Amino acid sequence: MIQLEIIHLRSSGEPVESLTKLISASIREGGEEASTLTLYRCHGLETDLAVHILSPDVAIRMGPSDLALRLASELRAYGLVEHTVWEELR
Repeated sequence: MIQLEIIHLRSSGEPVESLTKLISASIREGGEEASTLTLYRCHGLETDLAVHILSPDVAIRMGPSDLALRLASELRAYGLVEHTVWEELR
């Protein structure tokens, strides 16, 4: 089963570009590897950031990943965070 986690940050003014360094450092220190991690920023809105973590074959572990939980926790210092977990329908 494929799992997609989305962490959406509405920053309280921190530029999105500076937050990418924080995210990269968190990934390195955690040691986990997600199959795909993609960062998005909202077109026309400089303070919104979305992190998508795509993990294939998570049949054993359902629910939030350690990486996503850590990122969501760290990003809360910069604004409002919403973390959702999506499962592929087959």
